[in-house]
Amino acid sequence: MGDTTPMGAATRKRFPRPGKKLAIVLAVIAGLAVLGLGSISYATYDYSKAHEGRILPGAEIAGVDVSGMTKEEAIAAVREVMTVQMGETVTVTWKDKVWEGTRADLGARLNVKDAVRAALAASEETSFMKKARMRVFGDELDFSRPVAIRYPMRGLRGFVAGIASDFEIEARDASIDYSSDWVEFTKARQGREIQIQKTARALEEALSAGSSEAELSVAAIKPEVTDDAYKQVLLVHIGDNMLYLYEKGKITHEWPVATGTADFMTPTGEFVVELLRYMPTWVNPHPDSGWGLSMPESIPPGPNNPLGLRAINWSAPNIRFHGTPSEYSIGYNASHGCVRMFNEDVIELYDLIDVGVPIISVVHGDLRPMGSSSSTPEPSAENSAE
Repeated sequence: MGDTTPMGAATRKRFPRPGKKLAIVLAVIAGLAVLGLGSISYATYDYSKAHEGRILPGAEIAGVDVSGMTKEEAIAAVREVMTVQMGETVTVTWKDKVWEGTRADLGARLNVKDAVRAALAASEETSFMKKARMRVFGDELDFSRPVAIRYPMRGLRGFVAGIASDFEIEARDASIDYSSDWVEFTKARQGREIQIQKTARALEEALSAGSSEAELSVAAIKPEVTDDAYKQVLLVHIGDNMLYLYEKGKITHEWPVATGTADFMTPTGEFVVELLRYMPTWVNPHPDSGWGLSMPESIPPGPNNPLGLRAINWSAPNIRFHGTPSEYSIGYNASHGCVRMFNEDVIELYDLIDVGVPIISVVHGDLRPMGSSSSTPEPSAENSAE
C-alpha cells in the first residue's frame, strides 16, 4: 500500500511540556541541596566529634585563648599565666616603713576550674546550626571569662599578723628600783599594736579595687604609769641619816635628818606623802601614862613644838617628816620612827613637794645611836596626834 497521509498535511514534532521541565530542574536542585546539606551535616557532625570534650574556637579565659583545649589543658594554660599574677607584690605601709609580700603570701585563691567548666558548658550547649556556621563560615563561640582572685580573710589576717612580730611594741610603765639603796628610774614607753582585722579589711578592699597597696592600721597603747608618777621622789637613808629629793631622775636637794632608833626603827619600803601640815599643833597621845604624864595636853605651833614648824605625813601610820627643837639629834638614829629635820630644811621641803610624792625608805649604812636610850623619851611627832 502506498502512503496514506493526506497530501499537504504538516508533520507534527513532540516537545516536553513546560511544567514537566521545571519539575525536573527543581528535582535536580533539590537533589543537589540534599547532597549539599548532607555534606554540611556530615561535616558539622565531624566538626562536633573533633571538638568533643574540648572547648570550641573563640573561647578566652583570663586573656588566654583556650580554643580546642580539653579541661585539663585549659586549666594548666590559665594557671600558668595566673601564676605570674599570684607572684605580684602586695605592699603594706606605715609612715616610712614598708612590708611586701605576694598575692600567694596573702593566701590568694583562683577559681580557674569554674571558668573552664563554664567554657566547656558553653561549647556543649552550642546549637547544631551555630556549629554549622562555625564549620562553614568560621564563626566563633564568643566566650570570655575573667578569673577572679579571692582572698580568704584568714590568709589576710595571717599576713598582717606576721608583720606584728617585727613591729609591735609593748607599753611599758614608768617604774623605780631601789635595790641598790639609790633610786633608779625606768621611763614609761608608749606601745603600739597592729589592728589586724582592720588592716586585713583594708587590704581586702584595696585588692578588690585593683590596688596592691594598703596602710597598716596601728593603735597606740598608753602606759598605765607615766613618768609624772615619779617626777619627784624622796629617798630616806636610815643609818647615814640623809634625805634626798629626786626631780626628773636626778638628785636636786639633800638634807641631814634624824631617823628612828634601833627599838623604834623608821619603817622601810615605799610610801607616799599623805598630808602637808603648816605650823602643826602637837597633841599629847598619852596624857595619863608614862612619859605623857609630865607633858601638857598639847603644844601650840612654834619653834618649841615637838613637830617644829612643818609636818609632812607619810602613808605609814604616825610617821612624818617634821621640824624639831632638838637639833642636836640631827644625823643620828634618835627618834621614835619619824624623820626629824632642821626647821629651815623642813620648810624648804614643804615648799618643794605636794601630796602624792613617793617616799622610799631604806637602811643604808650602820645605825648611829646618840648613846644609851632613856626610859623617858623626849616627845616627838611619832608620839603625837594631829
